[in-house]
Amino acid sequence: KAGQAIGYTNAGTVEFLLTPERKFYFLEVNTRLQVEHPVTECITGLDLVRLQLEIAQGAALPAELDNLSINGHAIEVRLYAEDPTHDYRPATGTLNSFAFECAARLRVETGVAEGAEVSPYYDPMLAKVIAHAPTRGEAAARLAAALARAEIHGPRTNRELLVRILR
Repeated sequence: KAGQAIGYTNAGTVEFLLTPERKFYFLEVNTRLQVEHPVTECITGLDLVRLQLEIAQGAALPAELDNLSINGHAIEVRLYAEDPTHDYRPATGTLNSFAFECAARLRVETGVAEGAEVSPYYDPMLAKVIAHAPTRGEAAARLAAALARAEIHGPRTNRELLVRILR
């Protein structure tokens, strides 16, 4: 009943749809932390990785979860070494420069650095970039600005496409 869905959650364990009639429809169970977890962390202030590790060591769920509140909006994009103008073909080569400005409410998660070689043998994701702000519009603007200002030279990326979508 996806056409009637009014709610969706990706809590890292259970995904479901909620209809206007308040009926739940199960989608799937994921036993791992989802790649989108930084969005949840930004809007809740929780450190989900720390919580997972503590619970795995036998700790109880913290009391703070009883009064959890959502603060603002967060948007995450995946920056890829790919060419959107040529059917999203992977792009390879050396990252001659790869730097983001440090900014409030901006989170960059990456496993590459300037000088890294982007090869055809691995996932072409260069980074997950997440912006948090009081409103969705402000989060999108903050993320677009951060991507536009980033120093990324080397293989072609989907950066321009992401900036256009966010703006």
